Amino acid sequence: DTTAVPAAPDSAPALSADTTVVADVVVAVVGNRPVLASQVDEELFSRQAQGVKLPDTPEGLLAVRREVISSIIDEELLVQQALRDTAITVTDQEIADGVEQQVRKVRANFASEVDYKNELRKAGFQTPEEYRRWLTDQQRRAALQNRLVDKLRTDGKLKAVAPTEQE
Repeated sequence: DTTAVPAAPDSAPALSADTTVVADVVVAVVGNRPVLASQVDEELFSRQAQGVKLPDTPEGLLAVRREVISSIIDEELLVQQALRDTAITVTDQEIADGVEQQVRKVRANFASEVDYKNELRKAGFQTPEEYRRWLTDQQRRAALQNRLVDKLRTDGKLKAVAPTEQE
């Protein structure tokens, strides 16, 4: 007895080797927002660009990565708390003004628009608009964090601590 096996229709995808590509890795989740390995890398690159020397050993680099992850988590917790607090407001206009000022400041460092765009690409931004969107997000997050800290101080929930002799 021979049983014919029907041929796969032309529209069926052929089985092939796994072509999965990992675009990024989630290193933590704060609330419902992931902290990505690329964010940690961006912070490390930013520190290097500011002249900070990163450790040469894998253990030292891992310790710095953990410190950066902790810092990103702390910042995200502040942002999320500020977003929940209805007394804290950040207007689109104040963010737009701050972004415009920063863009003008950065752009003034370059002789031509081509040089400016090339430097943005080196920094990982495909277009000046992408840089502007990133900067807008950064400005909004910083403003929310600052407003929350100011409110906590005003409410007496955050007090300055005098450093110890050792510190």
